[in-house]
Amino acid sequence: MQVSILGAGGVAYSYAAVLASRGHQPMIWSPSGTRGHELAEGANLAASKALEGSFAVSVAASPEQAATPDVLILAVPAYGYRAVLDRIVPTLRDGQTVIISAHLSFAALYLSRLLAERRLSCPIVVWNTTASTGRQTGPTAVSISLLRPKVEMAVIPVDAGDQALALCRDLFGDRFSLKSDLISVDLGNINPVVHYGIAMFNLTRMELAEDWAQQAHITPAVARFLEDLDRERQAVASAFDVQTRSIQQAYAIPGKVEIGPLAEMLRQIVAMRKGVNGPKTLDTRYVTEDVPYGLLTTIRLAEMTGVEVPLHRAGATIFSSLYGRDFASENRILPEIAAAFASVDTLREAVSQGWAAV
Repeated sequence: MQVSILGAGGVAYSYAAVLASRGHQPMIWSPSGTRGHELAEGANLAASKALEGSFAVSVAASPEQAATPDVLILAVPAYGYRAVLDRIVPTLRDGQTVIISAHLSFAALYLSRLLAERRLSCPIVVWNTTASTGRQTGPTAVSISLLRPKVEMAVIPVDAGDQALALCRDLFGDRFSLKSDLISVDLGNINPVVHYGIAMFNLTRMELAEDWAQQAHITPAVARFLEDLDRERQAVASAFDVQTRSIQQAYAIPGKVEIGPLAEMLRQIVAMRKGVNGPKTLDTRYVTEDVPYGLLTTIRLAEMTGVEVPLHRAGATIFSSLYGRDFASENRILPEIAAAFASVDTLREAVSQGWAAV
């Protein structure tokens, strides 16, 4: 199956390698036009670590070409969602499936609104995290550190769920579980929680460009903070009557690291394997993506349900001060879908049936 990947970063490259290894034909599109030139000239993509091999990958030269396959995967940071969707939606046609990888900030509703304006019917699939992780080690090379064993997903409209689940498993293997709706998947993305603690309490390491392993620097004190922050997230989920995995469940490794106090779980993980290196710059998606599109979205949901989230609010304020910018004003998705947040019932209907139900 030919699959278009909207994005040309490390995750997009990892998706291309995984898809090709499974017999599919991936096509990468670089929205900026700055990446993929060597692949476009015929070079193979070399993958290492969790997946080894050399794979043929095509490159789209335009949004129109990127929109030719029946399946498209959006694989850009959340701050790039709107710009990419605004360019790609005018080229779409009825029946195509759009997957939003590591979905944040109810971007699927923005996509649904754009599709409704064009009177297109396209299933929208959202994942709570990436199916694989990747870091570009060269213009034609990607290091894949992890093929995730479990990814939670939801679909708009919900009655397209079974077909979408079969599609995702065909593309990336039997690692997907279908959730009831988009609210559970959006709140199920724990990256904003984890990255908040990692970045906040290692910010000077980032600013000084130090080498540091992030899991080893989640000390017991930071782990307690993350558990408190996660309790706020789960309280919001409970207010919407949806279930999400806890931060402990996210770190658990069956048979190796069992659920318990987060600090002890991380101690075991660090003893087992080399951790991922932390950011070496303040210009990291741990903050520039996860604060405006993660923390602030949870705050908005908390406001709708009357749940107190003081640690989330503090993070948005403190990071804005540290960076000298107003992160609350940087979310370019939520203002465009404000009508869906008029009430809990309105939001439930929107994530179930799409923008036409708003």
